Amino acid sequence: MKLLKFGLRFWITVTSIFSFLAGWIMLAHAPKPSAAGSSSSAVSASVPTLEPLRPLSDFATGDNNVQNQPTFGFQPRNQSRQSRPFFSTGGS
Repeated sequence: MKLLKFGLRFWITVTSIFSFLAGWIMLAHAPKPSAAGSSSSAVSASVPTLEPLRPLSDFATGDNNVQNQPTFGFQPRNQSRQSRPFFSTGGS
């Protein structure tokens, strides 16, 4: 049983280290973003730009005729505190 435990731990350790090193090597040899983007400059020039967003103050007084109702409303409970079960640990 000890030999099996040792073998499993050794196998997990070796495969973990090997996987980490293989991933590191793959990332090191991957094309850099600046090198990959420089070959297709026509694609980056055709990217559309977005117009700036309106300020938040315009949303409150904007063209929307929606009533300012809260998203999350408070709903009172009809039960009294004594009727609900109460959990007490009895600690200090």
